Amino acid sequence: MTFERAWVLALLVLPLAWMLFEWRRTRRTIALLLKTLTIIAIVLALAEPKLTIPETKMAVAVLVDTSASIAPQDLARASELATALDNSRGRHWIRVLPFARSVRNLAPEEQQRGWHFKYTAGEEGRGTDLEAAVREAITSLPSGLVPRLVLISDGKENAGSITRATWQAQNLGIPIDTIPLEGKPQPGLHLESVSLPTVAFTGEKFPIDLNVSSPANVSASVEISAEGKPLGSNPVPLEKGSNQVRVHASLTEAGVLNLAGAIRAGSLGEIRFDRAMTLRRPKVLYLSQDPEGTETNLMQTLTAAQFDVERSNDPAHGDLASYQLLVLNNLDLEGLPASRKDEIEKFVKEGGGLLVIAGERNIYNDTKTAEDALDRTMPAKLAPPRSPEGTAVVLIIDKSSSMEGRKIELARLAAIGVVDNLRPVDQVGVLIFDNSFQWAVPMRRAEDKALIKRLISGIVPDGGTQIAPALTEAYRRVLPSRATFKHIVLLTDGISEEGDSLDLSKEAAARHVTISTVGLGQDVNRAYLEKVATVANGKSYFLNEPAGLEQILLKDVMEHTGSTAVEKTLRPIVGKNAEILDGVGIDSAPALKGYVKFIAKPTSDTILKVDQKDPLLVRWQYGLGRAVVFTSDAKSRWAADWVTWKGFDRLWTNIFRDLFPHAEVGEAKVEYDSASGDLVVNYQLGRDVAQPPKAPNIFALGPGGFQHPMPITELADKSYRGRIHIGQQQGLFRIRPLEESRAFPEVGYYRQEQELLDYGSNKFLLRSISEFTGGRFNPAPSQVFESGRRSEASTLRLWPGLLALALALNLAELIMRKGKAVVDAIFSKPAASPA
Repeated sequence: MTFERAWVLALLVLPLAWMLFEWRRTRRTIALLLKTLTIIAIVLALAEPKLTIPETKMAVAVLVDTSASIAPQDLARASELATALDNSRGRHWIRVLPFARSVRNLAPEEQQRGWHFKYTAGEEGRGTDLEAAVREAITSLPSGLVPRLVLISDGKENAGSITRATWQAQNLGIPIDTIPLEGKPQPGLHLESVSLPTVAFTGEKFPIDLNVSSPANVSASVEISAEGKPLGSNPVPLEKGSNQVRVHASLTEAGVLNLAGAIRAGSLGEIRFDRAMTLRRPKVLYLSQDPEGTETNLMQTLTAAQFDVERSNDPAHGDLASYQLLVLNNLDLEGLPASRKDEIEKFVKEGGGLLVIAGERNIYNDTKTAEDALDRTMPAKLAPPRSPEGTAVVLIIDKSSSMEGRKIELARLAAIGVVDNLRPVDQVGVLIFDNSFQWAVPMRRAEDKALIKRLISGIVPDGGTQIAPALTEAYRRVLPSRATFKHIVLLTDGISEEGDSLDLSKEAAARHVTISTVGLGQDVNRAYLEKVATVANGKSYFLNEPAGLEQILLKDVMEHTGSTAVEKTLRPIVGKNAEILDGVGIDSAPALKGYVKFIAKPTSDTILKVDQKDPLLVRWQYGLGRAVVFTSDAKSRWAADWVTWKGFDRLWTNIFRDLFPHAEVGEAKVEYDSASGDLVVNYQLGRDVAQPPKAPNIFALGPGGFQHPMPITELADKSYRGRIHIGQQQGLFRIRPLEESRAFPEVGYYRQEQELLDYGSNKFLLRSISEFTGGRFNPAPSQVFESGRRSEASTLRLWPGLLALALALNLAELIMRKGKAVVDAIFSKPAASPA
């Protein structure tokens, strides 16, 4: 026994002297003795006595290898061993520590009703560091108990040095028992190559091509995962020899990701691979002259399919090089500027995707003599109207006195321009009005154009403005005409009573007669003219100056009479079974209500047809890109029943993804220089990518918190190189600019960890660890807790017991002194009061 404060023992003389002094003066010697012993116990407690005793209780830390090199059956065996050790612990202390690159915390599901270990996820699971695990286990052991470590592993370390940790354990007198796991068997399969596309987009199903060599015919499975999350498993039959295997995957997250695969073939084992996969979110430029909101269903479909869509009403909007896909929805294709058509052709030739969605604005131009750039790019061209009845046009011209001068002159020229563009089979009439109306040119075929133009030239302004009667007369005369298209154009510069014009417009629309209105100057009833045109499926135009009247009038007439649109109920016919139709269920598609006549080019693919002649969905390859024409629409006019059809989303998603570019305009390539331990990135800018004045700030990000700026050097015109030292670090490295850059895109490189290439176990290393530290090799769970005559010197501190003894002695003395009086006070009867 030893004392922390031995000098306090000198104070024992005082209670002993006091007892001797009081012994002869008191009759309560037992109470005196108890009081003296109380003081002596307190003094001894203040001296803090300690008693050293041998302790045989053990403290065992169990290290369980859960790295990627462990086979599933080994992980199950490790769980059984940990459960058996836990059941055999008795009074001993035990702690279970799973590890891979380092020791990790246990997951709740791993310790429910016994041990059920899971693999260490992510980058931490792609390495085995026995040194770090043993050092962590040593620090976790409590003092005062007999220490021991149990290492359950395949012994295939690829980080750290177990030799250093073993030396530390041996110096501390901590034996390490080792229990070997068999590890993954050497596979009979051999992975010759892995091929991924250089460009992939979020939501796209991209191919993964594998070249696998097998020693025999066998059934195998290919499991693909990304960032540790399984994407699916595909069964594949393997024949003896070399096999070309293709599987597909789809990811929704943009950036550089770790794409991993495992090929399992029963007794032939498994082989794994890891690659860096770069995915980008596709950008779509959607050009449309439809009112916003009419394409809501299509826009929602594209958003759900991971597309970034930029919409504009301006056909010249945007630099096409900034997008992957271009959509022309219900545009007058002939009205696009020649320079824009050239841009579109170049965009598709260099890998972009073009989708043309037809609509009622498509106008056939029979004066065109040669194909332009857009015609060359599209897989189909607009068909001329095939109508033996031709078209019927009535021009209603306001000849009131306010039209005098330049207005009536330009109105006459505009009417003559319309006549010049009509075919002999077409019918035309010119109705003039003021307070009344009269036919300047009665309804007739446009055969004698010279006579018609002379009649128009004789129109003289005079009188007031009464629109409704003239509109009624024009409708009455055009309705019985034998014509495919019947169109009325009202031109006025004044205000008139509405009359029954709106009812007439509704009736005209129901009977396929269109009405457009043109208002000249400020003194017009704008709301009235807009309503008339809108209700009758026409258009309204308003000009402050009459200078543009001729072009407006001609364009309107041609749009409403020269269109190749066909409004009829139709059901799509499959012309070619293509991947675009996968999962769509086109057989269940409802009817469309119209389309535009196109002629498919000979080398194009007609996937859907209206009938044996007219295409509905046609595509082709043009240069490095693709172009598609859909001859109906994707809104609530002709596709009113399609937008609620369950196959609508899948069809349009497939069409858009089919147009993804599969060639880069530039190149960004990453390599590992094994001689220097550097990661080298080469950037080659494309022809259409503007060379920046200086390279952007680029960073390299890697495992273990690796983050360093990468210096960029210009090698030549539009050629750059970056270099960063990573040494022997393994895993996924991302090289990305601080801000998104088309010239310097984000790229990645995966340096394969040795962990995934390790097979079998290193039993020699495990046995050496046990022998060097005095542990056992492959012991039974019950043997782990046999101390083998080992004990640990344990210190028992006696002062708490001495204080408890002092308290008990003091209480005993108090009871002896006061106990009888207390008992008498409780149990004695109260004295009787005097009478």
